[in-house]
Amino acid sequence: MQNKKLIVYEIITKVFLFEELTAKRASTSIPYFVDSILVKDDIYKEFHEENKLKGYTTDLLYPMEKDGLYKKHKVYAFRIRTLDQKLAEYLLENLSNHSTKEMKGLVAEICIIKKGFFEKLYTITPVIVKTQEHCYWKECLSLEEYEEQLKKNLWKKYRNFTGKEPDESLPIWDSLVFKNQGVIPFPYKNIILPGDKLELFISNNEQAQEVAYMMLATGLGDLNSRGASFMGYRYL
Repeated sequence: MQNKKLIVYEIITKVFLFEELTAKRASTSIPYFVDSILVKDDIYKEFHEENKLKGYTTDLLYPMEKDGLYKKHKVYAFRIRTLDQKLAEYLLENLSNHSTKEMKGLVAEICIIKKGFFEKLYTITPVIVKTQEHCYWKECLSLEEYEEQLKKNLWKKYRNFTGKEPDESLPIWDSLVFKNQGVIPFPYKNIILPGDKLELFISNNEQAQEVAYMMLATGLGDLNSRGASFMGYRYL
């Protein structure tokens, strides 16, 4: 498989709300907004419907209101990150003139996130980890097993998006810190999934730094194209 250079594209889109939205509803409205753009094109409709790694993720509307309600007739923004240049260009072209019953795109801007040396990454939206038992990971996995599942997921993404075979003996992070006291709810379809907010202190090796950069677009864990595990970051 040919090695592929990682480039993280970030698109910031401003939207005008037609309706008041709760934070819970907004967290599903953003992926739907993106989905409804993808399905307008035959190629991206197939991409959307395929069960495969997508290589993009979205965050929440911001700024967040103090009462947790996004106001009708106000302007907010959200971010999409992707590793796919063609997808980034397609979204950039369509985000600013697309509408759903909840919002209308106004303007979209794109940039490339630079490859700095990362001290840490932290999740802005919850990390979701699917288990064979279909339960919250703490009910069926040890902390060590949880970390191993996160890493296994990242190695799969790394192989897919770089074309390289990782050295799994090298660490990705030196420490993983849970930032939530209780379960963080994550709306998905008609259910609520349990998630967590994490902080990862990235290891000082070239591969770990490359994986960290990849995570800015792919997220950590599962359901990233649904808005799970959108990552913030801090350089050294």
